Amino acid sequence: MPAENYLQILHGAEIDANVKERVLVYGRAGVGKTRFSLSVPEHWGRIAYYAADENAWLLRSISRAKRGRVEVVNPMGPDPSAQFMQFCMMDLDELGPDIGVIVVDTYSKLAMDSVSHTANTLSMDREKHYIIGEIGKGGIAIPNRGDYQAVDGLSKSYLDLLFGSHPDKHIIFVMHEESKQIGGKDGPIIGGPQHPGWTMIDYLPSQFSTVIRLIRDEVLVPGADDITPVVVAITEYDGKFPAKLRTDDEEAPNPLARRVLARNPSPWWTEYEAYVDQQVEQPKKKKKEKS
Repeated sequence: MPAENYLQILHGAEIDANVKERVLVYGRAGVGKTRFSLSVPEHWGRIAYYAADENAWLLRSISRAKRGRVEVVNPMGPDPSAQFMQFCMMDLDELGPDIGVIVVDTYSKLAMDSVSHTANTLSMDREKHYIIGEIGKGGIAIPNRGDYQAVDGLSKSYLDLLFGSHPDKHIIFVMHEESKQIGGKDGPIIGGPQHPGWTMIDYLPSQFSTVIRLIRDEVLVPGADDITPVVVAITEYDGKFPAKLRTDDEEAPNPLARRVLARNPSPWWTEYEAYVDQQVEQPKKKKKEKS
């Protein structure tokens, strides 16, 4: 990062369209977020995989063929903030000269571990903590408002540090999905990427050029007798759950707004890359039936 403040001037017509990807992937547990995120095109480079979730370092959800391009960084120790800061500032050439992609799995777990650590160290003492048992001997401190506010600021710092330290890498954040019902039991359900508190539910997606929500659904496959369970990648905001795919096409609709994934989701990324490069055929408009 620059040591002094300055204004970088860029001419719009000369900006390189092949900038590095900033992608946020979120969904319910077991929907296939890790497999999806580790299936990016091979020419993006090898993957530095920050395994924040328990047992994520085992890479059980991807084939052994894909594991060969993944370098696992498994954080160890009591302070999740210090661990991730160390990773953000790490010289990734230590993992190999061809690292081109950073995957954080999951950022939700990292954020929740951070707020728990803040509470248990009693570093935010503006309000009294409710403590169960004895801290350090199986007891815990329940996070208060100060802890949540601290983690909001810390989370923003994480993004600034990681993006600023590795502008030459594709960066993918994997997150769990959180939702809640508003207006009582009959009210609508809204949600987004899981993060301690709700103040980051809009900020986090705004920091990524592409936000993908993975869901499970059921479809009737042509030629099949029964409804088949599938995983769907959504890149279009529906007013309740954030999703987006930024493009410089101001006229045609997003052809990847809702796509059923193959069990091996690698083809989705190939099509995504082609769309960003304006090589994917747009969906044809339906013809009106004659009355």
